Amino acid sequence: MLFHTYTFLIFSTILFAALAVFRGFTQRKIVLLAASYVFYMWWNPAFGALVAVSTLVDYAIGLALNRTDEPRKRKALVAISVSAQLGLLMYFKYAGFLAENLFVISRLLGFEGPAPTFNITLPIGISFYTFATLSYSIDIYRKQIPATRSLLDFALFIIFFPHLIAGPIVRAAQLIPQLERPARLTINPSILFLFLGGLIKKTLVADNVAVMADAVYANPEQWPSAMIWLATIAFAVQIYCDFSGYSDMAIAIARALGYELPVNFRHPYFAINPSDFWRRWHITLSLWLKDYLYIPLGGNRHGTLRTYANLTLTMLLGGLWHGASWNFALWGLWHGLLLVAHRAYRQIRERWLGPLQEQSSFLSRTAAKLLMQYCVLISWIMFRVPDAEKMLIALRKFVFFDMNFSLAGIGAGSLFIFSTTLLLSGFAALHFWSYKHNGLHACLARMPLKTTMAACAAAGLALILLWPLQEAPFIYFQF
Repeated sequence: MLFHTYTFLIFSTILFAALAVFRGFTQRKIVLLAASYVFYMWWNPAFGALVAVSTLVDYAIGLALNRTDEPRKRKALVAISVSAQLGLLMYFKYAGFLAENLFVISRLLGFEGPAPTFNITLPIGISFYTFATLSYSIDIYRKQIPATRSLLDFALFIIFFPHLIAGPIVRAAQLIPQLERPARLTINPSILFLFLGGLIKKTLVADNVAVMADAVYANPEQWPSAMIWLATIAFAVQIYCDFSGYSDMAIAIARALGYELPVNFRHPYFAINPSDFWRRWHITLSLWLKDYLYIPLGGNRHGTLRTYANLTLTMLLGGLWHGASWNFALWGLWHGLLLVAHRAYRQIRERWLGPLQEQSSFLSRTAAKLLMQYCVLISWIMFRVPDAEKMLIALRKFVFFDMNFSLAGIGAGSLFIFSTTLLLSGFAALHFWSYKHNGLHACLARMPLKTTMAACAAAGLALILLWPLQEAPFIYFQF
């Protein structure tokens, strides 16, 4: 079920009506739990059982961890939790990938045999709720939180529908305490504008600029460097608007229901270095990787080379979290190397020139932002193009500009190029304005009524005129 469909409009209307009728504290949570299962099973009813099993396993393990202080038992219990959850994730998401690569290796070693065939349907959102359940068990093991005794609260924490499919990745310490107290339904201008902004990002921007990226990346060898650049920028805007648009709508829906989800994006295309980028892009994932992978690996506590290795491995695994494909691994490795290069640069500069100054000139900060976004655009080519040969062609044309600006042979496509460029320019202007005013939705909510009504009318007209002809799932649904 997609947030930007009539089906979800009917679903949410029925849900809010039911919550208005059932005003009891526990009753409302039962309604939310039932609605969340309906929301999830709308795509494939069978996978509701998978979420239920994951929920019951970690609920029982959490209670068992609460009852014992014996180190060996606690290690065994958390090992069972991690093995069970990662085992399901590995089977559904990576079994085919691993079998295919083992088959290739066996062929290289001279072994003969039939190619493996897998027909495994990936449960939607499995990467997100697996990380939620893992963090719960690990946090209890670390004695950072107590286990909840309420199965209802824990089940709702796992399957709460706004964040279930594509995040933000929510931890128990963030949501379960909110579930333990009465929530109040709230509709205000800030929530409405946040949801409307997410809707516009998805339908008006992401789904429309996606056509350009899809057309160029399908056959990058046929296009000049200028078109590779345009397609890469289009995909950068597409994935940001698609993913942050979902997060905005999810946070808005949760707020309307009386709950607060963590922020997932803070204008990442204004980042000045790789570390800053990951403090702005998919924040809940980068924090999860830091707390549950990078720090347990040793973080920066065991020397420079070990730190570099930990950064690289963390980002490599973070890339593979996105999907069972080598292009995602390459994307993660690239970002890991960027983090290593930035850390090495800081260490060398501080050794020879002293501590870095927090304030720097406008030109140096602008140059840093442009360099960072150039590196990010390179990474998006790796992310977007799974075919190795086509990826290399696109990367070569992106890096080594051929100065070919001819539109010969494009024909009617030139009008489409113009409309895509116009959309990208409009996004850039609004994104800059939002960056300067610390969020577009909050700024609109504070404006005079006439201004907000005019903005809503303009947004409504734009949605009517530019609504995509086909429904497009959110990109991160596949992860």
